[in-house]
Amino acid sequence: MNIFALPGISPKTERWATNLLNELAGQDRTMTVQRYKHWDCDNGEQCLDLAGEVQRLAETPIDLLIAKSLGVMIGLSAGEKKLIAPDKAVFIGTPVSSFTENNLDLRQFTASLAIPILFIQQKNDIVGSAASLKAAIDGLAMVELVEIPGDNHQYKDLKLLARHIKKFL
Repeated sequence: MNIFALPGISPKTERWATNLLNELAGQDRTMTVQRYKHWDCDNGEQCLDLAGEVQRLAETPIDLLIAKSLGVMIGLSAGEKKLIAPDKAVFIGTPVSSFTENNLDLRQFTASLAIPILFIQQKNDIVGSAASLKAAIDGLAMVELVEIPGDNHQYKDLKLLARHIKKFL
């Protein structure tokens, strides 16, 4: 199984994603964490090229896509454009407010994947509560939402995340 992770906007989330993938390690698993180009830019987040990061994924072989925050936006955008075709996806800390601010239809993007999807969202995540995410995706086929405690968008309990992901798989 090829597990591909799309971290969040901060370079710190590269290590977070690597550590999460380590919780899911197995003999039959190949694991990759995407490194974003804006992490090497002097202006950091100011250099973010969302469309460019989406395009970089074109034809990447992915069995399981795991994405956090910005990675959710990139993964859903790439899936909606048919640049990637994962078998399953796990989206952690979906930035509901960023979808709205960027005029992106979270519901449409999610539905366009037409694969089993697990959303893991903190009850009071600062960029989109579990309730706001539920309202956006409610009723979609093959979509599951797990609400976990929290309000800081950090998702530091990797063992908890891994348990939910393993159950989903």
